[in-house]
Amino acid sequence: MMEVKEEGPSPLENRVLRARARGEMSADAAFEALFREYRRIVASWLAVRVDSGSVDDLAQDVWLIFYGRFRRWEFGTEMESAEARPVLSFLFRTCQFVARGHQRLARSRRSDPLEKVEEKVAARGPDTLLRELDAAKALSLARRVCPEEELDVLLAKLAGMSAREVARSLSITEAVVDHRYRDALARLRSKLKVGS
Repeated sequence: MMEVKEEGPSPLENRVLRARARGEMSADAAFEALFREYRRIVASWLAVRVDSGSVDDLAQDVWLIFYGRFRRWEFGTEMESAEARPVLSFLFRTCQFVARGHQRLARSRRSDPLEKVEEKVAARGPDTLLRELDAAKALSLARRVCPEEELDVLLAKLAGMSAREVARSLSITEAVVDHRYRDALARLRSKLKVGS
């Protein structure tokens, strides 16, 4: 596998896309680098939206969709911009679509008594488990108290997407992104009684 050369402060995604566009990196090597960079973000976006037993399967679906698209990716001038993160935006939208499809399917199957979800518990160290539980509690609270449109913005912003990227992904304005993000944080603060 080819390593991505460090070219300065631009995110890994930008460096990988530039290397791919210049032919310095194969599509598979670029995909692998992007997968390593974003796999946890994709899993966390899905974990907030669906039951924990479905996250791995749905994440695999997201990555398969992305892989198929990435093999045919067209590298335009937008790839040269240090702010452009089309991969992260594409993954965000794909996670939304896959999670919504899963939720619709789950609602239609709720009447089936034989359908049970098994939770997988991996053996982890106590410190890692406690950090994950704290993060899971916060995300679970966000899932309960924030409307879906605020939750989408909150998750994208927590993953490091800019207001411009989120706005473009959700087809809304940057002002709406900022407003929804502030509202989501205010809801969480009020529930957690932060700053009181």
